Amino acid sequence: MNFFFSFFLAVSLILNFSNTFSKNLNQIVVSAKQPVKKDLIDILELPGTVLANESVQITTVVSEKIKKILFEEGKFAKKNQLLVELQDDEEQAIYKQVKAEFEEAKINYERALKLSEKGNISQSILDNRLMLKKKLSAKVQEIEAKIEDLKIKAPFNGFTSSRNFSEGALVKPGDIITNLYDLKKLKIEAYVPEIFSGKIDNKTNFEVKVNLKNTIKTKGMIYVIEPLVNETTRTFRIIGKIENLKNNIKPGMMVTLKIILDKKNALVVSEGAVFNKDDISYVYTVDKKNIINLKRVEIGLRNNGMVEVTKGISVEDLVVYEGINKINMGSVVKVK
Repeated sequence: MNFFFSFFLAVSLILNFSNTFSKNLNQIVVSAKQPVKKDLIDILELPGTVLANESVQITTVVSEKIKKILFEEGKFAKKNQLLVELQDDEEQAIYKQVKAEFEEAKINYERALKLSEKGNISQSILDNRLMLKKKLSAKVQEIEAKIEDLKIKAPFNGFTSSRNFSEGALVKPGDIITNLYDLKKLKIEAYVPEIFSGKIDNKTNFEVKVNLKNTIKTKGMIYVIEPLVNETTRTFRIIGKIENLKNNIKPGMMVTLKIILDKKNALVVSEGAVFNKDDISYVYTVDKKNIINLKRVEIGLRNNGMVEVTKGISVEDLVVYEGINKINMGSVVKVK
């Protein structure tokens, strides 16, 4: 009797162990965790082009030979600094003659004025001498303006480019002697897709990265937004300004522009937890009985492998992020 009881007990234990082992062997194992609150930053990255803050072609308004070149190529020039002198010998000679005639007319008028006060000269003579004085004064100013046109000055602080003419060369209106660039501040030009038109204004800050031997990063602010969208590229033009403190950023360089569009504290899950069916986003959650539920969600920003969930789950939900291809609605799982 004891033998048969022991035999049936052993068989029962073996069968129970076999069923338990088979059940554990077939059980689906997944990885899951609760959503977390995290600061997310929505960043727009764009290629940009560096432009000089101000640039001008240094040219002349008259045809004349170059007398002196007073700037160094590629060097800094202050505003109103004399850059080029053109030949002015003829104008200087005329100026000296007219200036002398003006001084004489001025003296004659002052004498006539004193005589007029004593009644010793007619009013017509006084008027004629005053008229001559005014004419010669205007002539002096005209010659001074011509001489000034022969002196080419820097219109603002900036750096010169190479020169295209030498001393003694004849230059004509429109001939470019050199270029002047204001590089203390620089403009950054970029083109933004139209879908971001409501997220950028003329006070939006940005960061610029320049990939040189040593990467340069600096900050600036947008100050111009083109009011029209290009119908071909579906983009609009923006221009920002940055400080060029060490003059190591040059016009024409390509840069990367980073614009922060949005920053918020959001509910996020692992990017691998979200999947789509018919353009609708879903996640799998595990309830207290380890049964899988399917939940429809709405997503927002993506950042560093995390995705924002704006609707559909809460911080208490246990969301599957590994093994979602092995489960369906109603599956019983083991969470590792």
